[in-house]
Amino acid sequence: MNQHPYRTRLAAACAAATGLLLAACTSPSSMEPPQVDVPTPLPAGIVFDADVTASVPDDSCDPLSSYSPGTVTAEQARATLDNPDVVSIGVSQSTNLMGYADPVTNKLTGFDIDIATAVVQALMGDATKVKWVPMTSGERESALNEDRVDMVVRTMSITCDRWEKIEFSTEYYKAGQRLLVTKDAGIESVTDLTADHHVCTGETSTSGGNIAAVNDQVKQVTVPDFNDCLVLLQQGTVDAISTDDTILAGMAAQDPTLVIVGETFSVESYGIGFQKDNTDLARFVNGALEDIAAGPTWQAAYDEWLKVPLGGAEAADRTVQYRD
Repeated sequence: MNQHPYRTRLAAACAAATGLLLAACTSPSSMEPPQVDVPTPLPAGIVFDADVTASVPDDSCDPLSSYSPGTVTAEQARATLDNPDVVSIGVSQSTNLMGYADPVTNKLTGFDIDIATAVVQALMGDATKVKWVPMTSGERESALNEDRVDMVVRTMSITCDRWEKIEFSTEYYKAGQRLLVTKDAGIESVTDLTADHHVCTGETSTSGGNIAAVNDQVKQVTVPDFNDCLVLLQQGTVDAISTDDTILAGMAAQDPTLVIVGETFSVESYGIGFQKDNTDLARFVNGALEDIAAGPTWQAAYDEWLKVPLGGAEAADRTVQYRD
């Protein structure tokens, strides 16, 4: 009996499909997936081998001397604000321990936030009358100059160069610059870094100049915000991060594979920044800082945020100097 043509075609198709299936199942077991080169993601604004000039200590302006509190009242100080009913303050929302958004409550918290909140209470009579304005370290001066905030409380070192552009309070915290590295890096201090190493720091901070002053061989990588440095160190893109020990302590608390090493090789005196010529606000805040340091507020903030990771201070170690 002759087979029906349709059945012949169907049998041929099935045989072909079976052959393809067998061929697929019997492919060489050693075949490997294709290699795909995925570039390491880098933060916007990163600069490799940044040209940084070594810092030379400049005390020509007597930088730690601010304005005497005098007789400026809270009412007079509030009159200098853009909105006398609310004070706007530039802060960090991502610097662990100093100023960051709590992952549970999403509220800003940290040492800088505690100090700023106490200032708000003194100035406004109500600690809730504040508008927090998160910003990067590179935005601090411009935020004041462009009248976006009334003051900045964001790990801001007092320098003569900055005094030319803004006003400062007296010192409210004394920090120092060190290194953050992985525990297996074999790096013990900034002098261990060679021309083959890359160290990360903030583009507008004083840290880069301080590094260059003690080690001009190491390659510097700058980023708009210090938190980008943490990602780069974890990726292995850089060998170390160098900035204030307060900021490094916050990074180390987030990653147990990292450690702060070396002695401090700079003194970073934090001050509150104000718009140029707003001396009345600076005077009032200086008086508030005296009360904050003399009472329990400063020590309570230090004990909560910095005592364990940094150790040391049992009282507000701050320089108080007035220029008038």
